[in-house]
Amino acid sequence: MQDAMVWLWSLLPLVALAASTRTAKILGWVAIALFAAGGVSYFLTRPRSSTIVLTGIVTTKDVIVSSQIPGRITTLTVKEGDAVARGQVVATIAPEELAADRAYYAHSAEGYSSQVSSSEAALRYQQEQTARQIQEAEARLAAAIAQQAEASANLENARLSWERIRELVEQDVLPREQLDQARTAHAAAQARLEAAAKQTEAQRAALALAQAAAEQVAMRQSQLRADQQQRAAAEAQRTKAEVRLAYTRLQAPVDGIVDVLAARLGEVVNPGQPVLTLINPDDLWVRADVEETYIDQIRMGDQFPLRLPSGEERRGTVFFRGLDAGFATQRAVSRT
Repeated sequence: MQDAMVWLWSLLPLVALAASTRTAKILGWVAIALFAAGGVSYFLTRPRSSTIVLTGIVTTKDVIVSSQIPGRITTLTVKEGDAVARGQVVATIAPEELAADRAYYAHSAEGYSSQVSSSEAALRYQQEQTARQIQEAEARLAAAIAQQAEASANLENARLSWERIRELVEQDVLPREQLDQARTAHAAAQARLEAAAKQTEAQRAALALAQAAAEQVAMRQSQLRADQQQRAAAEAQRTKAEVRLAYTRLQAPVDGIVDVLAARLGEVVNPGQPVLTLINPDDLWVRADVEETYIDQIRMGDQFPLRLPSGEERRGTVFFRGLDAGFATQRAVSRT
């Protein structure tokens, strides 16, 4: 019995050891569960800051003033930092060549204007002359037709008189001399009728010739139109030269401040080459980079306080939100 008790007591440390190992495992799992629950609770209940501090830059759109023609800059009336007004001349390009072109086309336009005036006068003269010639030819033709009718009537009268006298002569009532006179008068009337007919044909030909002169009027009209087109082309060239001459005066397209002088006095510039850039101080905005973890807290139309490098504070409104692919390589994504 004593031996049995000793054996039991000897087993008790083993039982106690086994019980303590199981309890440790249970306590370990309980500790892990409590730690996880505490972490989740802390993450869900921890206070979050509603303020995001961002660093950005003040920027705006640059307005580039460039030349529309090639040439050498002869005057540069502004310098960097100057305030300019819309339409103010900021630079000029050598205008001598374009001024000569304008003078040339101006003289050409004046020459074509004189030619048009001459063509108009010639056309009016040709029209009036043709109208008079046609009118005179028609009058002569009418007179010739009337003379032909009169000659025909005289011929008929002479024929009737000749026949009556011939009958009387055959009856020995009149002498034969009167018959000879009647025959001669009939022959003369026949000749006058033939002459009147020829005169009528001649007047008809004269009328046709006068009417054909109207084609010269059409030719004059065509010449006048050609002169007018040449004058219009010369005037268009003059206008073009004046426009290109105006390009030698570079004007500020907007009110602003001179930011950069890209060209210097005496340099030769090409079309489209920048001469200077302007910025509008009334159209500025701040560009700031935001990490993706905070972008959901920024909405269009949100207002933020802005602190400028000078210390002045203003209110700004979000008007654009977009992605910047190069942001991750430019700055640390964890930086706020």
